[in-house]
Amino acid sequence: MKFKFLNSADSYGLVNKHFHWIMAVIIIFNFILALILDDFPKGPMRSFLFSIHKSTGILVIILLIPRLLWRLVNTVPVSLGNIKTLNKLSKYVHYFFYFILLVVVFSGWTYSSARSGPFEVFGLFTAPALIENNQVVANIAKEIHGISVYIFITVLGIHVLASLLHHYVFKDKTLKRMWYGDSN
Repeated sequence: MKFKFLNSADSYGLVNKHFHWIMAVIIIFNFILALILDDFPKGPMRSFLFSIHKSTGILVIILLIPRLLWRLVNTVPVSLGNIKTLNKLSKYVHYFFYFILLVVVFSGWTYSSARSGPFEVFGLFTAPALIENNQVVANIAKEIHGISVYIFITVLGIHVLASLLHHYVFKDKTLKRMWYGDSN
């Protein structure tokens, strides 16, 4: 099996597939982590899990920057759908995906900054505070963070359903070409 690192007009390359699936796992992990945080009483374990949650959010930004740059300089495979409106919608949904992900991460970072200042990222470096301590800003950022997470989850659900629609209804290679192996 021959792996191509770059995208082609027909398929996504290995770099893009890695970005896609690694970020998918990290984002889903972070969402699940956020869901279980409320079950922990205040204490060292909850603080540790919040630290992992915040660090993972910064990791998303670290990965998102090269992913966006890669998308800008690399070929985007042509859409396999025959419905122009859906093709255009797909393109805008992908842009919105990046936008809402940035809103999720930066609102969380702003919330953390306004509430408690800078924080350690996996013990490797300190993420600076985006804003000074400010409870009003913290409350607004927390609200934006929560709402944007649910918007992101909705868009993610649409993305998954669209992939399945392409695979099972349209019977094209849209899903296969983002997976590893031969997309033929």
